[in-house]
Amino acid sequence: MNDLPRTVRVLNRTVHNDDNVTLQLADKFDFSPGQFVMIWLPGINEKPFSIAGSSKDGVRITVRRRGTFSGKLADLQVGDRVGVRGPYGRPFELDARCCLVAGGIGIACLAPIAEQYLNVPILYGETHVNSRIYRSRFPNAIFYTDDGSGGKKGFPTDGLEEIVKDQGCDMVYCCGPEPMLVKAVDICRFLGVGCQVSIERYMKCGNGICGQCACGSVRVCVEGTVFHGHELLGNPDFGRRKLDAAGVWRLI
Repeated sequence: MNDLPRTVRVLNRTVHNDDNVTLQLADKFDFSPGQFVMIWLPGINEKPFSIAGSSKDGVRITVRRRGTFSGKLADLQVGDRVGVRGPYGRPFELDARCCLVAGGIGIACLAPIAEQYLNVPILYGETHVNSRIYRSRFPNAIFYTDDGSGGKKGFPTDGLEEIVKDQGCDMVYCCGPEPMLVKAVDICRFLGVGCQVSIERYMKCGNGICGQCACGSVRVCVEGTVFHGHELLGNPDFGRRKLDAAGVWRLI
């Protein structure tokens, strides 16, 4: 695929709450769950976003306000334009006997799997109930909040062992904060089931050139973003540290 940005229109805008918006983009292409696109706002920046779904009109991304770029992107209206590159990244290897573990905006990455395999268990956590998204899209998700403001108090990994045993899951798909991913990998290894995790890192290029997204010896944008749990055993950075925007190592 041409690595130059494609200029596309925003076709639809769904506001989930004050901090989260889903944008339907007039950009049609084949992708696999777990892949991402680079979204460009001229004069501001370019950032990676999981492909959160698609329709006959194009793909969807879900934006959570975190800083200047995400705020500007979330404020776009129908008819506004953005630049898109991709899709990029190693996708999930799919297995219908699965369950999903999502932390925060990580549920956007897992949403295409949930729509492909209807009624798979979804364990989804947020810091606070007001951050919850996709309420009508996945109404049966088992919902957790760190502070107990909605759903069950705790973290989505709290119920993982029980779900895997009760549902007979062969594979667990995860996306969210890295400490949660480490916990999920450990639980799956203990249970003897497969685990695939999508890792988030700061990305500048999206195609393996800059090295900004390094996690140990791998580049998350090319060798990932999806990794099997066993591939991360012994990785010195997984769950421990990552590069910030200035290229400085920071503890996770």
